[in-house]
Amino acid sequence: MKILDRYLDHLPWVAAMLLIAGVVHIVSVLLMPAVAPKDAYARALAAVGGAQPARLVALAPMAPGAEILPFEDPAFAEGLCVYDLSKGLLRVSAPADGEDYLAISFHALAGRLYHAITDRAAIKGKIDIVIGDGRQIEALQAATEEAPPQEVRLTAPTKRGFVLVRSFAKRPSDQARARERLNTVSCERFDPPKE
Repeated sequence: MKILDRYLDHLPWVAAMLLIAGVVHIVSVLLMPAVAPKDAYARALAAVGGAQPARLVALAPMAPGAEILPFEDPAFAEGLCVYDLSKGLLRVSAPADGEDYLAISFHALAGRLYHAITDRAAIKGKIDIVIGDGRQIEALQAATEEAPPQEVRLTAPTKRGFVLVRSFAKRPSDQARARERLNTVSCERFDPPKE
C-alpha cells in the first residue's frame, strides 16, 4: 500500500470533520445573540438602573472602558427608554429645531433594530411616533379612522424593547447643550382617543 493510498483513505473522514466543525461554528454564531445572558435589552435595563418603564433616562457620558452600549461615540449624548407594550402604547416625541442632529432608533427585545429616524424627517418641526404591537396599532387605526394620523405608527416585533436617543455635540464644548436636548425628548405611555 502506497502512502498516497493511506492519505486518500483518511480524506473522507477529514472532510466530514471539517464539515461538522463548520456547521457547529455557524450554528453557534447564529444562536449567540439569543442565548447570551447579557443581551441588548438586559444591558439597557441595567443602564436605566430600574427607572420606571416608558421614561427617557440620560446615560452618563461615555468613558473609555466603561461603555454601557457597544460602539458608543463620545460626540453623542445618549438616552434610553425601555418599554413594555403589554402595559399599553408608547409615544416618543421630540421637537426638531433643524440646528442640532437628533437620532432615535427603536430596538426589539434582542436588540435588533426595527426602525430609525432623525430630526431631518420631522413633520412640521416635530418627531411624533406611536409604538404598539399589531393588535394595538389596529385598534388605534380603528379608533382614529376618520381623522388622518398626526403621528408615525410603528408595529413593534416584540412586546418589550428599548428606544435609543442620540443627540450630537459638534464640539466638546457643546456636550452640555446636547445633553439638554435629550430633556426635550418625551417617552411616555399613550392612551388612544376615545370615540
